[in-house]
Amino acid sequence: MQSPWQAPLPELQPAAQTIRLARGQTMQVWLAGGSQLVCNGAAVRVTEAPQWLLSQLVSRRNELGDGQAIALEHGGWVEIHAPQGGEVLCMKPVPPGWQRSLGSLARLLMRGWRGWRGWRVSAARH
Repeated sequence: MQSPWQAPLPELQPAAQTIRLARGQTMQVWLAGGSQLVCNGAAVRVTEAPQWLLSQLVSRRNELGDGQAIALEHGGWVEIHAPQGGEVLCMKPVPPGWQRSLGSLARLLMRGWRGWRGWRVSAARH
């Protein structure tokens, strides 16, 4: 069974996940753009998902020491390598405030519409 971190569906990913790597282990995970990675322990190498730059496919590679963090510019398959073993905390980006507000407004309007419709039906009966 695939874990949510291996499925390219951001809505299935938990808000934060700790990835533990043994000495010399490499793991590929799918992360959304804007995700933050924090190294906890020995140094790790993070290779971001490749992107086209003109006619060339390029990947940004970062070496993270203990306590260092990066934010991914774009989503995709990210490779994490730990030469001495280590741990990486992956945090999913929080949606912008207007998206949360829009969802709340839609729920409020739907509740109001249901209430108004019920009021109109009961008023017509009297």
